[in-house]
Amino acid sequence: VAPAPPTVALLAATPKAADTKSSAAPTEVNPAKSDEENQPPSEQLASPKRNPSSILKFKFSKSPKNSADKLSVTIPTFPVTAAISPKADPTSPSNDEKWFDLEAKECDYDKNPTDLFQALEARQFDYAYEMYKHTNAQFTKDCKTWVIARGEKKTSPSRFRALPLHAAIVFGAPDELIKRVLRAYPNACRGRDVKGRLPIHLAFENNSSDEIISLIVDAFPKGFFSKDKKELTALDHVNGNTERAYIAKFIPQVIAAKLEEEREKWNAETATLLKEQRETLRSDEEFMADVIEHVQAEVEAHNMSKMELLEATYKKEIELLKKKHDAETQALLEGFEVKLNFEKKLNKLKIGK
Repeated sequence: VAPAPPTVALLAATPKAADTKSSAAPTEVNPAKSDEENQPPSEQLASPKRNPSSILKFKFSKSPKNSADKLSVTIPTFPVTAAISPKADPTSPSNDEKWFDLEAKECDYDKNPTDLFQALEARQFDYAYEMYKHTNAQFTKDCKTWVIARGEKKTSPSRFRALPLHAAIVFGAPDELIKRVLRAYPNACRGRDVKGRLPIHLAFENNSSDEIISLIVDAFPKGFFSKDKKELTALDHVNGNTERAYIAKFIPQVIAAKLEEEREKWNAETATLLKEQRETLRSDEEFMADVIEHVQAEVEAHNMSKMELLEATYKKEIELLKKKHDAETQALLEGFEVKLNFEKKLNKLKIGK
């Protein structure tokens, strides 16, 4: 049985290497640099909380006394005949995200990161190529595995979360390798990192090639217009100093003009179809008979309700008139009675004299 290969060393602080760099060549990390200088570009995926020496069991030389001395780490050659055995099986995603795939898994960046992610983060792209060639099943599995750096506390938010597609774009993997990662898991184009960014956002931010951007858009067209947590679209991530800067200005205008053209076309087609439908329905005798019957029923119902309203109004008016008449009659009777009593008293006085 061929021995299992040692895990790829994670070199988040290593300066960006050429795409054709051999995975067997030794790589050096300069501890004299500040944390900010040693971090990957665009504050993107690497986490300063990571402790590679305890996780990956690096064989460091003795710590130099002078900060100018360099600390070297050797990355072993990938054994082409060996099968990769993951340190721990990834689990299904448990976090509440707007989108998730049942095929996807997740692992802890601080405990059991995938070999593919480590190779991409260390920019050991030859290693990733060898994984694709000789352990394709594991390569595909790693492409579907989220690598998540959790917060210090259970209630703390994740420091970052990424799929290999995110990592390949951020760490400047060759286009051929990015295409292999994308082909292994096209749904990665729908996955968002902790900042809500899709791979299309990262592709524009990191000035990926037109071919890569085209493939990502083909895999998930809606992502082009999706916004991250800062309400930024993919075009908003275009660096104004790159050759692609003009796109951020002209594409929205072109899209707006195209939408207006499509809206006018839609309105014209709708009007034409409605006119044709009216003419067709008017020529249908049975339909017109049903329409007439329905209209007559509606008119009769309206008239009936109107008559009922008038009748109720008339009844109220009659009641008011009757009350008014009764009140006036009562007043007349009372006045007549008072006058009659007065005349009787007057007659008695005359007779008494």
